[in-house]
Amino acid sequence: MRLTRTTEPQELPVDLASAKLHCRVDGEKEDSLIQGLLSAATEYLDGPAGILGRAIVSQEWLLELESWPAGLTLPIEPVQSVSITYIDADGVEQTLDAETFDLIQSGASQPTRLVVTEGAILPQLGTGIYPVKIAITAGFGDAAAVPKSIQTAIYMLVAHWHEHRQPVVVGEAVSDVPMAVSALLARWRVVV
Repeated sequence: MRLTRTTEPQELPVDLASAKLHCRVDGEKEDSLIQGLLSAATEYLDGPAGILGRAIVSQEWLLELESWPAGLTLPIEPVQSVSITYIDADGVEQTLDAETFDLIQSGASQPTRLVVTEGAILPQLGTGIYPVKIAITAGFGDAAAVPKSIQTAIYMLVAHWHEHRQPVVVGEAVSDVPMAVSALLARWRVVV
């Protein structure tokens, strides 16, 4: 199995002006710093390797498999759509009929599953590596569709990192992420 992001999000979940307002920064002197912190906070949270384990703003992923799965938990959430192509026995790329698989979405706390429809017959695959390709569109949508708790957590991370630019602050309790950020994000974490 191989998972690759094929299309990056077209925007960050929050904009620079809102982040500056949250950090109480006037002027343009620190724009590049705050923009970098916004990008870092988004990378920290976003995608299957991020602490949320989900896509934030719409993006495209390609999941490649060596064989047909009987059932498969998709590695990225929230899933907007899925399309499946495969290399047939003659070495030609084909698109699998959408009625062959069911997309089972159980809610925010459960991962989306892809299951073979009862009675469906899967075509024979070619012999190459990763003949099954599942294109996944994932994310909440555009920045305006991102839940406010995730946006607020990003603002708080940016403000925390802006204020504390060193890894350790003498005289304060050691904390990688402020507790309020963890609390805001807890309900959005994907649990596998």
